[in-house]
Amino acid sequence: MRQIEIQVPDGVCGDYRVETFTVSKNDSRFTSYRPNGYVPAGTYKRLMRGCQLVMSNTPIEVDSNRVFISWAKGKVLINGLGLGMVLTEIFKKEEVTEVTVVEISEEVINLVGTSFKDDPRVNIIHADALEYKPPKGKRFDCVWHDIWDNICVDNLSEMSTLHRRYGRRTDWQESWQKDLCKYYRDRDKSRGGYW
Repeated sequence: MRQIEIQVPDGVCGDYRVETFTVSKNDSRFTSYRPNGYVPAGTYKRLMRGCQLVMSNTPIEVDSNRVFISWAKGKVLINGLGLGMVLTEIFKKEEVTEVTVVEISEEVINLVGTSFKDDPRVNIIHADALEYKPPKGKRFDCVWHDIWDNICVDNLSEMSTLHRRYGRRTDWQESWQKDLCKYYRDRDKSRGGYW
């Protein structure tokens, strides 16, 4: 999948920052040995919380969101604003008519959400996705859960909670990297437990 250009300006708000970074040709060669994927040379954006990478628009991260981007239509719910990458991409689709974004961090809303304030299709809500309750009777055409910084087996319980919560409110929903989390869980079980 091609790179998604992020229009969010570099900046800092509390513990969070958006920054532009460059991967040189030399650094790119070393990424081919990483288990989480190759990153081509180029200039990218990332959202950081302290020293923790929350999200970037590198091709590997874009690819991990492509299923949702292809499904997005009609009324959409996104749990987790992040860098605004998927929001940027789905707004290019005429069939996306309304987007509700639930974001736990007011700092991320202030840093990233302001880039989308002029689009009447978006409503960004400051709330915990695991506690937020949409208005009674509200349905969505698709729901995307992306509230995790890392791919981890421990995310599966929160994914299950979110999928149960929205099971009757949508015909399609998915969680970021759920299949990979399940793979790690099953692999670890076959090895005799978690390590």
